[in-house]
Amino acid sequence: MGRVYGFLLCFILPVAVTVVPVAPQATAVAPVTPAAPVTMKIGLPENMFSGLPQAVVQRASQPFQTMLEKQSGLKGEIVVARDHADLTERLRTGKLDVAVFHGFEYAWVKQHPELVPLVIAAPNSKIQACLVVNVNSKLKGAHELKGDSVAVPGGTKAHCHLYFDRLKANLPEGRCGVVTLKGKSIEDALDAVSDDACPAVLVDAATLVAYQKLKPGAGAALKVLDQSEQFPPAVVVYRKGAFNAATTKNVRDGLVKCVETVEGQLLTSLWRLKGFEDATPQYQTELDKCLKAFPAPTKK
Repeated sequence: MGRVYGFLLCFILPVAVTVVPVAPQATAVAPVTPAAPVTMKIGLPENMFSGLPQAVVQRASQPFQTMLEKQSGLKGEIVVARDHADLTERLRTGKLDVAVFHGFEYAWVKQHPELVPLVIAAPNSKIQACLVVNVNSKLKGAHELKGDSVAVPGGTKAHCHLYFDRLKANLPEGRCGVVTLKGKSIEDALDAVSDDACPAVLVDAATLVAYQKLKPGAGAALKVLDQSEQFPPAVVVYRKGAFNAATTKNVRDGLVKCVETVEGQLLTSLWRLKGFEDATPQYQTELDKCLKAFPAPTKK
């Protein structure tokens, strides 16, 4: 992934149902070949990968898939959907059985009874978007960023784009235009702002913290000009009726207790998660709060 410091937050849940017909026989017979498992379709939104190549996506998803397959003994197939609307439609029509949503996207579609939350992700740090400027900047707010002044590098997370779109919609025309830099990574953009070669950069709060730890000198030359509210974490959702009760419990328990296994510890370390948790009423409150701040996009 080069030097990009964004932390890809995607959770892949491979599951399947195996049906093996075995007929009782009084005499010896040739071995019966088990039927192929019925593949469960697991959907992920395209924007969760921040433009990463498919080969990278597959490698990134492998630890999660390995852990779930070992715990459940089931198989699954990953499907990348265009967006949250495509993901929702496929779930509701039975083309997908499981899906992972950004928290803010699930807030947009949670009214559908077919979509049942399984577990939520427990990130190591808050999910928040920031506009970062040089520490010596005299700017008092985003409204003073005139013209093409904000770097939005490749790999910028989806919640950052959501925040930035709302920010620009509430500013006078000609403010917070996107500037193109020679470097392509988030680190390049932060370097440019640190060197006072670019007015501002749009970045995830956790990415900024990681940059400041890795490059304390350059990081000390940065400050937050504006920031979003905290976003709710991602959620693993399944289609109502896709699992029987036993499978649902096995999958949920396997995710919640994954930190007790070597595979789970590797996964949570790789994805910088504390683990997975049950969806609580508090999570529903967070979703409602997010929905008020970032209403669902209108259909075109």
